[in-house]
Parts: sequence; structure tokens; C-alpha cells
Amino acid sequence: MFKHVTPHPWTAHGSTVWGYENEHGQPQVGSCVNKNLPIATQRANARLIAIAPQMYEIIQKLQSDEAKVLVRYMEKEVEDESQAIE
Repeated sequence: MFKHVTPHPWTAHGSTVWGYENEHGQPQVGSCVNKNLPIATQRANARLIAIAPQMYEIIQKLQSDEAKVLVRYMEKEVEDESQAIE
């Protein structure tokens, strides 16, 4: 599976995303600067990119068998509640 070249946590400062500081300094992961987008959108995009590694890890954990059992259990509870209302 894909390994991140720049270790996380990543942080967003303004419209720029920075990687975890190491012996080589703090690498720039990405820049969301775009003259055609409002500053708020640029910053929101940077924040979204900054949390991408953590989101990826969560998605991987959700694919585990334990997570699938939990989802089935939760779906069953919702189904049971909707039948009780009818």
C-alpha cells in the first residue's frame, strides 16, 4: 500500500500545507494559493489536505472485519427502530 513520503501530522498555515519537521527542516506538502479562489476557500482546501493522512488511516481501519461487524450492528439497530415506529 502507498506510504506517505512526508510523514504526518501535516499542518495548514494560511493556504499552505506543511509536513512534520525533521532533521531536514519542515517540508512544504502543498500550496492552495489560487488567484481565482477566495482566501477562505484556499485555507479550507489547505486544512482538508492537511488532515488527509489521518482520514486515510481511518478509512483503512473502517475496512477491518471488526468495523464491518459494527456497521452491520448499527444498521440492524436503525432497521429495528424504523420497524418499531411503523
